Amino acid sequence: MPLVNSNVILADARRRRYGIPSLLAGDLQMIVGGVQAAETLRSPLILAFNSGATPGVPLPIGIALAADAAAKASVPVGVILDHGADIEQIVAAVCNGASSVMFDGSHLPFEENVRQTCEIVRIAHAAGVDVEAELGAIGGSSIYLTAEGPQAHMTDPEQAAEFVARTGVDVLAISFGNAHGVYHTKPKLDLARAREIAGRVEIPLAMHGASGLEDAVYAEVIAGGVSKICYYTAMGRQISAALRDFTAQADPDTLNYHQIIAVATDEFCRRAKDLITLLGGAGKAEDVKRMA
Repeated sequence: MPLVNSNVILADARRRRYGIPSLLAGDLQMIVGGVQAAETLRSPLILAFNSGATPGVPLPIGIALAADAAAKASVPVGVILDHGADIEQIVAAVCNGASSVMFDGSHLPFEENVRQTCEIVRIAHAAGVDVEAELGAIGGSSIYLTAEGPQAHMTDPEQAAEFVARTGVDVLAISFGNAHGVYHTKPKLDLARAREIAGRVEIPLAMHGASGLEDAVYAEVIAGGVSKICYYTAMGRQISAALRDFTAQADPDTLNYHQIIAVATDEFCRRAKDLITLLGGAGKAEDVKRMA
């Protein structure tokens, strides 16, 4: 089916209180495994390309590959540029087939974040592409796992409402105690803050740094009004361990790279199915199709 904008997928999730995984789409194994999982469980899905996580994959190739796979899927799949740094990246993602873009201006002063986000919304909307922005700073790093990352700054609910109203963004990434990468201590999520933000804005909310939590926490986050669950680090580490086990047990005289590709694809599919089930997205594809 045609590529689907993230906000269309997320609108149903927000209304019916289930979560949509946003899975890293850094290579073919990630993409094919994720789409196969979504098709098997009849679930919507968002594929996210992040240049920082996979710098060896050129953005035009990575986005185009994910967009082609999404367009051929039998369930609604969106493709988003994750944590776009500037207008040049945003334009490149739009030109190469992204159905959604995320501009991360969270490091900017509020007024400058508003100004740059407004310009990106103008450009993207003219091309039929929806926009996610970030307000408040999310700490940690999904790339450098031993680092604490930048200092987090929680999203102010009143400021969030103003930001959405002034910029016209379609999805808002918020900071409420979540962190990218590995949680070095037990996370203290401010779910009351998330609920207040959800009550002040009408657009879907996104949680970056969502992997590695206890299973029961995801239901609480979704009940608090968060619809997009960005998930990679825990999955990536699990699959890395599975690949280490596979190569350690394989016959070195017959082991070849295509076997590793097959195992990686199967592992991404299996882990993605577990996550889709956990977040409640299984069986929701047909409802989103009707809205798309």
